[in-house]
Amino acid sequence: MTPHQSPVLIRIRQIQESGESGFLSLERGGQAITVHFREGLINAVSTSITQHQLGQYLARSGYLEDKEIDHLVQESRRQKTLLGETAVSKTMLNDAELIELVQAQAAQVLAHAIKCNFEVNAFTRTTPPSIFMPARIDHTHLLLELARNNLRPFKLDPAMLITLRNGQPLPPLPWYPAELSVLSELKTAKTIHELAVATGLEYPRLSKILFVLDSLNLIGLVESAPSETTALVRRDGFPYESLVPEIRRTGLSDKLETIHDENSFISEQFKTLKVRLNEPSLGREVKVITVTSPDTQDGKSLICANLAASFARDPGRKVILLDCDFRNPSVHKYLGITAEPGLQGYLEADYLQSYCYMRRLDKMYVLTAGGIAPNPVELLSLEKMRSLIAYLKIEFDMIIMDSPPLGPISDAQILTGMSDGLLLVVRSGKTTYRSIEAGLKNLDRSKLLGVVFNDVKPVMFNTQYNYKYYHYGSDGHYPYGQRRPPRPRLKTYLEH
Repeated sequence: MTPHQSPVLIRIRQIQESGESGFLSLERGGQAITVHFREGLINAVSTSITQHQLGQYLARSGYLEDKEIDHLVQESRRQKTLLGETAVSKTMLNDAELIELVQAQAAQVLAHAIKCNFEVNAFTRTTPPSIFMPARIDHTHLLLELARNNLRPFKLDPAMLITLRNGQPLPPLPWYPAELSVLSELKTAKTIHELAVATGLEYPRLSKILFVLDSLNLIGLVESAPSETTALVRRDGFPYESLVPEIRRTGLSDKLETIHDENSFISEQFKTLKVRLNEPSLGREVKVITVTSPDTQDGKSLICANLAASFARDPGRKVILLDCDFRNPSVHKYLGITAEPGLQGYLEADYLQSYCYMRRLDKMYVLTAGGIAPNPVELLSLEKMRSLIAYLKIEFDMIIMDSPPLGPISDAQILTGMSDGLLLVVRSGKTTYRSIEAGLKNLDRSKLLGVVFNDVKPVMFNTQYNYKYYHYGSDGHYPYGQRRPPRPRLKTYLEH
């Protein structure tokens, strides 16, 4: 019996199709699993199996030591909060990392249930309590994770051609960069050897990916190339909508005002800024903009994200946001996603295309930093970085780059050299004139487009808008003398 024929998976699909909320109980030999559903999607999976409980995943993923699990459980009980919520409150991981961990746990618990033929018990229809950072896994996403957790060799006659199946849309799933690379190359039929050459992937990893794609019924084998290419990907340029994974709106920060409320006071200010940047009086086309600040905690990353989202609202305009701050990346936090995959992974890879590391929110595409890099200046100085910007200028109408603060580092200088213009973010009541003067000394002032005053109360503008303004914490600290260790991350099936 294949996983697709499993009673567990069949029942999960039925619940999704009916859009029901409640609890599905699975049991075998005294082991119990409860699947939490809300409107047909899996929000969480709880179990009595110790090795599959969330605390164990936190330990195996490197977020905490085994000895810390009991303390975390006790703290969670004392606060009457869920384990994951307690872990986030103690900054062991952030929201997006918790979602990734909960999704991995849910998939592996259900893979265990399917493999061990758990009995499907009653489904209790009820409105489940709210879950902190729910997994929100649908049936197709579950199939993807099950395939990744149940790998088998994909054997193929070298003479046969592999191709994407026609006539079905590509699921908007959280694809890994290497998976996206294979999907994009299969827009035309290829032999296994041709595919290995085109992607740069060695046969063992390529075999794993092909098994996963075959499990989702996305690829087929043919003896000769079909007369027409598949409709799953674009025929010109790189495949935008069909391949780049979508960002879930549920994780977006409330501070992304231009996304949540396009008519708010803050959104109107970004519209004004957008118009000023498009004015012919600038004397040159402005397509690549670097955004920086004199100091830390001035809010430049938030300005970047809101400005990019505002540009993306323009009809027919394609916008990409790059987090080039390898010292203290922040863009991913506002978007509610993990830092990986991102720009660092692309710059360090030998073969994968840039879109393999992108994610998107409607028409706004994002290359997160990909994590904290030990060598940020060296990465930004690579010829590959310059080539990337040149390529993106062809594919996109606007490129917004989030740069580290000016400070005692040269990252902003490098990025400004690749830009058409520079925006300087100054935080009202915080940034000093001395910091501004010191920061501008080493920059090309001819590229300075203007200064954005941040954290200014709307009442100063005598407006009648129902207003809000931003407040910032202390998490923007830059340890120039010492580098923070990178956060741990889950290993993918391609790294085992």
